[in-house]
Amino acid sequence: MQGMLLPLMLWMLWIRESVAEDLELRRSPRIVGGHPSDVWNQPHVVNIRRRGNFECGGSLVTPRCVLTAAHCLKDGNPSDFVVRGGVTYLSDMRNSRYVRKILLPSAYSRTTLDHDVALLQLQQPLQASIAKPISLAVRGLTDSSSTSLPNQLHSVHVQVMPQRECRDLYRGYRNITSSMFCASVPGLKDACAADSGGPVVNSNGILVGVVSWGRAHRCAARDSPGVYSDVSFLSDWIADNIHRYC
Repeated sequence: MQGMLLPLMLWMLWIRESVAEDLELRRSPRIVGGHPSDVWNQPHVVNIRRRGNFECGGSLVTPRCVLTAAHCLKDGNPSDFVVRGGVTYLSDMRNSRYVRKILLPSAYSRTTLDHDVALLQLQQPLQASIAKPISLAVRGLTDSSSTSLPNQLHSVHVQVMPQRECRDLYRGYRNITSSMFCASVPGLKDACAADSGGPVVNSNGILVGVVSWGRAHRCAARDSPGVYSDVSFLSDWIADNIHRYC
């Protein structure tokens, strides 16, 4: 995605505070500049719970597998997690699926958040009547002061930032690697908090990114765009594991 200025839709999820403060991930309590949405507009969106509590968002990529951010699964076992699909509200307890297997890239780094993606293999599939998988990008295709916790799914439009510009903004803070891209509308719209793991979708309805990280407490600031895992760059690993496990 380097050098591209594309409008993207960021499907943000029922945001909660604090995912991994040592990594300074998105920790503002809700999406900035978003508006309420409905699961029927994005039937691929799921929410991931750890021991009953909301942890992260995710995207259904096959009826039996979910793509999310690797950092969401920190020190977790498959039995710790439940995935819910086809629901607009966090309070909706329907359509739960237990996780059979967690798949992480060998190149994933908890320190740098390079290759920050993961696949969850579900014990039982989410049927098409409940949730529908989203198509994946392939290689070469390419109000932060609130303390309330939204119960409803939210979405926002953002734009991709040139890679060089993003690297300059984060120089001395954390490296922007080839597995990442940056996007936001500075001062207006951005990912925050445990939007982590949620999908970034282009105008053709293709999944192009996974919400990863940003500068702590600086959602939508001009010097702190949101950082996302690049599905196109990571497509070889994703496709191989979908073929093997999904």
